[in-house]
Amino acid sequence: MEKMDIVTYGETWNLAMQGIEDMLIREDNPMTSFKKRVYPEAFQAYLRRHMQTLNAIEAIYCQEENPEQWAEKLADHLIETAQAELDAIPKKGKRNEKQIDYNMILAVFMFPAFLETRGVSAEPVTDLIVKKWNKAFRTSVGKANYEKIESGFHKKLCYITTAVCESQGKPDDCYELELLRSYRDGYLLSTEDGQAMVKEYYNIAPTIVNRISRRDDAETVYGEIWDCWLSDCIKLIEAGEKEACREKYMDMVYELKERYMA
Repeated sequence: MEKMDIVTYGETWNLAMQGIEDMLIREDNPMTSFKKRVYPEAFQAYLRRHMQTLNAIEAIYCQEENPEQWAEKLADHLIETAQAELDAIPKKGKRNEKQIDYNMILAVFMFPAFLETRGVSAEPVTDLIVKKWNKAFRTSVGKANYEKIESGFHKKLCYITTAVCESQGKPDDCYELELLRSYRDGYLLSTEDGQAMVKEYYNIAPTIVNRISRRDDAETVYGEIWDCWLSDCIKLIEAGEKEACREKYMDMVYELKERYMA
C-alpha cells in the first residue's frame, strides 16, 4: 500500500476513530433486525453505511509500524466512548438495556462487518475488541462471520434446544423446536421484557453450546439438559403456562452459564 502523506494520514486516522464510534453508538434498536427475513438486508445496509470507516481502519493498520499498538488504541477508544454513553444514563434498568443493545450490535453487525472485508486488520482488531470489551463490561460477547450469523442467529431462544435436539437425531423442523420458536415469536417477542430476555440470551447461549459441544461427554450433557429442563418447558407450553416456561428456561440458562462460562 502506498504511503500516505501526513495530511491524508491525519484525516484517515480521524475517520477511523469517529467511524468506529458511529458503528456502535449511532446504531439503535438491533432487535428490529433480529429476524430471519430482515437480517441479510439489514446487515448489507450496515456494511454499506460503514464501509468508509472499515477502509480507513484497514488503511491506518497497514501504514503503522506497530499496527497492534494502534489497534489497542482503537479498541480502547471504542470502549471509553461506550462507557461514557452508559454512564450518562441515570436509570440502571435503561443502562443495562443499552449495554445489551451494544453487545448485540457488536456480535450481529460490527464483528461480521469487519470479517466480511477480509482485510489484514479484520481478525486482529476484532479479537482485541472482544478481549477488551468483555473485560471492561464483564460480558461474554463473541465474534462470528456473516455466514454463521445469518444461518444461525435467528434461532435465538432455540440455540441450546437445537443442540440438544441435534444430539438426539431430531431434525431442525422437529415438533419441539417449532413449538419453542412459536413460543418465542408469539409470546416472548411481544413484550419489552421478553425482547430484553432474548437479547441477553443471545449473548451467552452460543458460547455455552460451543463449550459443551467440545466436551467428550457432550451427548450425555445434552441428555441431562433435556431430562432436567427442556422436557418440562415443552410440557409447560403445551399446558399454556408460558410464564412458567420462561422461568424454567432461564433457570437452565443461568445454571449452564455457571457451569460452562465461569
